[in-house]
Amino acid sequence: MTFPRKLGLLLLITAIGAAVGYEAGLALPSLRWFFSFAAEPVTWFGEARPIKNWIGHAICLGLALAGLLMIVFGGGFQWNPLTLRKFSRFRSIGRGWLSFRILVILLFVALLDQVLVGKRALAVKHDGHWVFPAFVQKIFTEREFGGSDDQETNYRELHEKFSKEGGGNRVILAPIPWDPTFDSDDVVQRPLVETDGKLYRPGETEPYNGQAVKFRAEAADEKVVVSRFRKGVRDGNALLYGTGQEFLGREVWKQGVRESTTAPEGTAELPTGQWIEEIFPPAPPTMKARHYLGTDSKGWDIAAQMFGGLQVIFKASVFYLVLTYGIGIILGGLSGYFGGWFDLILQRVIEVLSNVPFLLVVMIITANLGRDNIQLANILLIYCFFSWMYVATYLRTSTYKEKARDYVAAARVQGAGTIRVIFRHILPNALSPIVTLLPFSVAGLTTSLTAMDFLGFGLPDRYPSWGRVLDDGTSNLTSPWIVTSVFVVMVGLLILVTFVGEAIREAFDPKKFTTYR
Repeated sequence: MTFPRKLGLLLLITAIGAAVGYEAGLALPSLRWFFSFAAEPVTWFGEARPIKNWIGHAICLGLALAGLLMIVFGGGFQWNPLTLRKFSRFRSIGRGWLSFRILVILLFVALLDQVLVGKRALAVKHDGHWVFPAFVQKIFTEREFGGSDDQETNYRELHEKFSKEGGGNRVILAPIPWDPTFDSDDVVQRPLVETDGKLYRPGETEPYNGQAVKFRAEAADEKVVVSRFRKGVRDGNALLYGTGQEFLGREVWKQGVRESTTAPEGTAELPTGQWIEEIFPPAPPTMKARHYLGTDSKGWDIAAQMFGGLQVIFKASVFYLVLTYGIGIILGGLSGYFGGWFDLILQRVIEVLSNVPFLLVVMIITANLGRDNIQLANILLIYCFFSWMYVATYLRTSTYKEKARDYVAAARVQGAGTIRVIFRHILPNALSPIVTLLPFSVAGLTTSLTAMDFLGFGLPDRYPSWGRVLDDGTSNLTSPWIVTSVFVVMVGLLILVTFVGEAIREAFDPKKFTTYR
């Protein structure tokens, strides 16, 4: 089976799987994104008729048609031997080929979607029955799992509840059990370790300095005492609370010794557990709460935001490359082949658009639409509108040169039409400069999206964004895990993409691998 037919079959399976899964009430990993747009009624003959997310079905229909066309007309495709040699040279360039494989692995990881990241449980066993909340559209309420409320279940709390109760009930959470946005704990609790009469954070050798809390043994959410610690012992004010959380009084401690108290005589601390450190966001990394990279100032998990941002980058890159390079290749090929008035008009259009400031256009559109109404598609359409010109210019130059070759004249003599000459004969030989631009275009898109979000003119808060995390980190430099996380992830991705781009440019360089005799 030829490459176009394999690709067409993949598109067809993807479209059918997404549409059938949605209609069956499933939420399949990554495929559910096609139906994440707002479902609005469609007007037919002046009457608004509700259609179940028609945008998603339109996307699936377009993918299915593209797949069918590639299956039907892709049988005669053959790779150019020169192109195959170039790909072979690319594989021989170590760091580029390794970076490419790492990017493919990252893409596969991103496609796993809610299997890795999400607040909904992967599976719940309750009273002998299994349900899979993360993979269905249905929202399960707390009442369905033995609770008393009709709100959506908090599966992290349900996991703790089932773990304490024992028995056969269980909850299987994602490795990162947090949504990338609008999902936070107000307070992170970390138990402190007491050694030789002093408190320590787990794994640290320096005594604890800060505030610690003890809770009632029977009610883990009711405070008994809140006390200040210095060098591992009580030093400062301590507040006492009763069984109804009423304030009982204040104690003053000095180097572990109580000096005074305002609590009623005979007041004693209720039975409690160990001392707990309460950490308000931004909270540092903690394994217990599964905040592996900590939280930002809103309490949102940074690891989940890094994963969600990576997904947005991959989605944007696919959309951007297909649209930008599709338009640029078509217009550039036609301009270089026909020349004349068509080429003259297209060049004047390119000159005008090249002088329009991209960021200013985004700011104007964002101000008029409102940031909350901005979609990823809006940003990408604007970006593509100003990006196809560079692709068209490169291909126009290559087409001008290639159309004078003998093989083009031979194709015309044999009766080949204009479209066949351009896209079947000239394009494969003129595509080398375009291929080398691909990785660097992805790198440019990544930095542009991040920069716009950093400046506040990008995607709204419902989209995970590296730029927004970076902005939050620069505003909270006392919490270095925020800036460090986004810096390492973003720079790492850009380095991988750059290595791939350099390897492709080297492999496709005719001067490096051509010997003149």
